[in-house]
Amino acid sequence: MIRADSLALYKNKPVLVTELRDRIEIRLEDGSALRVREKDIVPLHGGPVKKIPEPAEGGDFETARKMLSGGADPALPAGLPWEELAELVFGEAGACQALACWAEASKGLLFRIEEGLPRAMTDEEVEREAQKKAKKEGEAAERDAFVRRAKGIRAARKELGAGGTRTAPSEGAAHGAEGAASRAEGALSSLAPGFEESDGRFLSEIEALAYGKASKSRACVDLGVAETQEAAQAFLLAVGVWDETVNPHPLRAGCALSAPKVPIGPDLGDLPRADLSGMVSWAIDNPWSRDPDDAISWDGESVWVHVADPGAAILPGAAADEEALSRGSTLYLPELTAPMLADEALDRYGLGYVGPLEEAKRRQEAEGLPRSPALSFRIGIAPDGSVASVEAEASVVRVRRVSYGEADALIDSGAAPELEALSELAERRRSRRAANGAVEIDIPEVNIRVEGEGRGREIYIDQVPGNRSSGLVRELMLLAGEAAARWAFERRLAFPFYGQEAPSDPSPVASGKGLAAQFARRRLMRAGMWGPSPSAHRGLGLPFYAQVTSPLRRYQDMLGHMQIRALLAGRHPLDEDEVSRRCALAQAAAAAARQAERASDAHWQAAYLLRRPGWKGEAVLVGGSGGSWQAYVPELGLETKLRAPATLGLDDRVPVALARVDLVALEIAFTPVR
Repeated sequence: MIRADSLALYKNKPVLVTELRDRIEIRLEDGSALRVREKDIVPLHGGPVKKIPEPAEGGDFETARKMLSGGADPALPAGLPWEELAELVFGEAGACQALACWAEASKGLLFRIEEGLPRAMTDEEVEREAQKKAKKEGEAAERDAFVRRAKGIRAARKELGAGGTRTAPSEGAAHGAEGAASRAEGALSSLAPGFEESDGRFLSEIEALAYGKASKSRACVDLGVAETQEAAQAFLLAVGVWDETVNPHPLRAGCALSAPKVPIGPDLGDLPRADLSGMVSWAIDNPWSRDPDDAISWDGESVWVHVADPGAAILPGAAADEEALSRGSTLYLPELTAPMLADEALDRYGLGYVGPLEEAKRRQEAEGLPRSPALSFRIGIAPDGSVASVEAEASVVRVRRVSYGEADALIDSGAAPELEALSELAERRRSRRAANGAVEIDIPEVNIRVEGEGRGREIYIDQVPGNRSSGLVRELMLLAGEAAARWAFERRLAFPFYGQEAPSDPSPVASGKGLAAQFARRRLMRAGMWGPSPSAHRGLGLPFYAQVTSPLRRYQDMLGHMQIRALLAGRHPLDEDEVSRRCALAQAAAAAARQAERASDAHWQAAYLLRRPGWKGEAVLVGGSGGSWQAYVPELGLETKLRAPATLGLDDRVPVALARVDLVALEIAFTPVR
């Protein structure tokens, strides 16, 4: 029964009961008052008391526990009122003694509180709690030691200038800054110098946050580091656990970083393959390309575009199909490639694939051109460059792989007359698209590649040369996209069509020919649209379009192939709703991959420049005015903001020097130099 001037427990905390009315008035330890219901409090001591006293000291709690837990007198109950426990422990049941019993039970080492009353713990329970307490205290000591070490390491490295943010030093200081960074990087172990093995779990916790695998980190809180991906990354860089060779962006975007383990299955054998090995088919790509999925040939009358044929083994709904749909596309990073399909898909269906390009050329010379299965489009071209006819069939082709530079040399020397004919036709097609409003954008590109492993990785940024044959291949891939879209439309086949609305009204700048005009035109372009119904692609100047030439690395391309194959084999293709659903899912997954690729390129550009604090080069002004410019650095393939004299104009070239690199924020700043 609750009485005035007594002690009670409210939310398992001692309170003073001061007045009894329709509600009970209580006073908390901090002096504040509340009115509560009687059922919300538990009697602790009947009083009378005028304030919450200090708990009594001493008392034989262990003997009382053993007696109550059945060790000494089995007749005693395990749980009893607080005043009775106080009498047993202290030999008297005053308010101070009852409060001491509550304080001891709150520790949970000899007694625990159940339904507001103390219960004696068994010997086994006491042992378990003692072990838990010791472990907790040990973990707390380890955590405290980690925090001390980490703060010390961070402070020491800050003095050396190590980390992911760097301001470019003056000419005289450059060597010293590079030397300090090299010494720090060279001495790092898997945990970085100064850390101990016991620190690994705390650092792994921070890494999980930095990679986006976790949203919280107690270790960050203990260190005073914000619980964000960027702050965690900055800390790991600051203490040397990470360096510039750790790229967190793909995992943050939720991308898989390895090939699928799902097998693609056996060839269905549902379509006969036409033998097209009598003509040479050319797979032309960059020297570093590893997944040849398209080739071209000319039979004297028609253009042939041959495409890798993974649809010969993958049906909609198969495990490999679902895995590819979840990825949306192959992920291309400077440091790795994570394919959309299992590795066996490239081995079985890559056109002329027998390894990287250099190995493929050696094999071609020694063993002859390999034969590859394909889905081939035969396209008749009218004199005005329009598509006159389209046929689609499964085939076997003989493929010769060459680089763009090698294809250019073959065309120029007259050693490949079929490529000369295709080049002339491609130019006709380009002119036709331009007349139909196609927007040409030509911005110098770079290829960023990372070689090696771990902290010894080397970063390269190479200019992508402008080859005549790259334009040839692009035009014929666009031709195949238009032809396949027409073929599907004429047969009322639900298909992953790809359209784009006309660009916004061009500004005077966009009508020019310089680099600023290229960027201005790019800003006018609208987003493309996937869907089961055809629409014009205004940016390409095409009345129909679908992407079908990269089924090894783009899901919508493979979806188009599965639809074509289903129609040719007499199966039921997917309906419009299902095509639309798959396009939406693939587009979302591919968008994450593109986000990861863009962020990764920016990361490695920043890492490249962190290693070159004295870098100097040239920027081109491509936007802005009044001294605040948008600039492009062609050597790095990098867009940046630049403060430069207002007297300059668009397309002016400005000598610049690196001013600052922030690896975490992916910010790179330059300053004009004379």
